[in-house]
Amino acid sequence: EANLFVARFSDCRMLGSDFAKARMDGISMSNGDWSYTNLRQTRLAKQDLRNIRFVEADLYEANLENADLRGCDFTRANLAKAKLRGADLRGAVMDGVDFKSFEVSGARMDIAQAVAFLRSYGAKVD
Repeated sequence: EANLFVARFSDCRMLGSDFAKARMDGISMSNGDWSYTNLRQTRLAKQDLRNIRFVEADLYEANLENADLRGCDFTRANLAKAKLRGADLRGAVMDGVDFKSFEVSGARMDIAQAVAFLRSYGAKVD
């Protein structure tokens, strides 16, 4: 339940950290490895989070609206009920992500993500 208001995390290795009930309004994150972290219900809207690793991170119900997520690694991350409206996902690794568990309306994607999205809904892409 730490108060991290306006804290800055630059090139940090936060593997397995638990931010449950932490106050993270106004934080800034650049680069770094946030794999396996608990970021449930965290408000990260409008943040520049480019190139951060979130491998198997728990981002359940996280607010990532209008966030810059280009180049992030979300391999097997839990994005269930996350808000990604207007987020920029181009170049992000989305392997093993359940696209059906969150809303992507208005999010920007590249071709590889669009194909993965379609396949998660049962489409056959040639």
